[in-house]
Amino acid sequence: MRDIRFSVLDVENLRLHYAKTLTHWLARYEAANASVTEMFDDTFVRAWRLYLSSSIACFLSGGLQLFQVVFARGEKNAVPWSRQHLYTQ
Repeated sequence: MRDIRFSVLDVENLRLHYAKTLTHWLARYEAANASVTEMFDDTFVRAWRLYLSSSIACFLSGGLQLFQVVFARGEKNAVPWSRQHLYTQ
C-alpha cells in the first residue's frame, strides 16, 4: 500500500450482516422450492440448500469473516467520525 499511497480509512466486519442476508436468501430459496425443482435436479437443489445453510452457520460462529475496507489515495481524511449517519433517518 505504501508505494501507491493508499491509506485505510475504515474497516468494518460485516459477518453478522451477511449471515442475516443469507438467512433471507435461504428463506426465499425454500419458498421458491417448487420453481427451483422444476428447473434443476435434486443434486443442485440440495447443494444450494447446503451451501446457504452452512454459510449461515459459519458466519454466525465466526468461522467465516467478511470485511469491508475503505481506502483513499493520498491524504484524504474527510471521513465521518462514526457510522451514526448510516443509521439515522
